[in-house]
Amino acid sequence: MFKLRIHILILRYYLMMLIAIIAVYTDQAWLIAVAMAVAISAVLGYRFGGTEEKGKVVRMETSTEKPARKAG
Repeated sequence: MFKLRIHILILRYYLMMLIAIIAVYTDQAWLIAVAMAVAISAVLGYRFGGTEEKGKVVRMETSTEKPARKAG
């Protein structure tokens, strides 16, 4: 499942573009591999470090005022 928030995804995209631009202007071909690693981590949703966030399930109580209707 995709684990990144949208603002982190955008920041990784900008970081990837910054690394690629620096690689082209400084003629450092090995930086392209670093830019590709950042791009792949953004696309696949990898998160490095930090704590694992658990989803919390909150059950809603059913209403006793009206009976349930069938769909259709």
